[in-house]
Amino acid sequence: MESEGLTSIYTNVVTKSSLLSGEDSKSMHGNTKAALDYHVSINSDSYIATYFGNMDKMVAAMRAFNGLYKTLFLSRRAFAELTSQGLRCKELEHALGKAHKDDFVMGRGSALPDCFCEFKL
Repeated sequence: MESEGLTSIYTNVVTKSSLLSGEDSKSMHGNTKAALDYHVSINSDSYIATYFGNMDKMVAAMRAFNGLYKTLFLSRRAFAELTSQGLRCKELEHALGKAHKDDFVMGRGSALPDCFCEFKL
C-alpha cells in the first residue's frame, strides 16, 4: 500500500523522514538508522512488518515481551495472489483486510501460527 493510502486510514503514522531533517538523515550511518527503526518499532502502539527478517523477528519478540501485542506480519503470499488476480486500490485493501482478519485476537495479536510445523508458505 502506498504511503498516501496508509495515512488516509491511519493518521498518526511516523516515518524517519518526518523525525529527521534531511541533513540529519544524511549524516546518520546505516547502523544508526537501524537503531532508530528498532527503537521506534518496539515502542510504537502498533507495528506492521513488511518483511519477516531478523529485525522483524527481534521487534516482534521485544514487543511481545513488553506486552505490546499489536504486531502484524503481512502475508506476502496473499498479496502476491491478490495482485496477480488484478486487484488494485480499494479492492486490494479490502481483500488484504479479509486475509488478515484472523491475525488479531481481542487484546492480543500475532500472525504467527501456533505450531510452525503446520505453517505453509
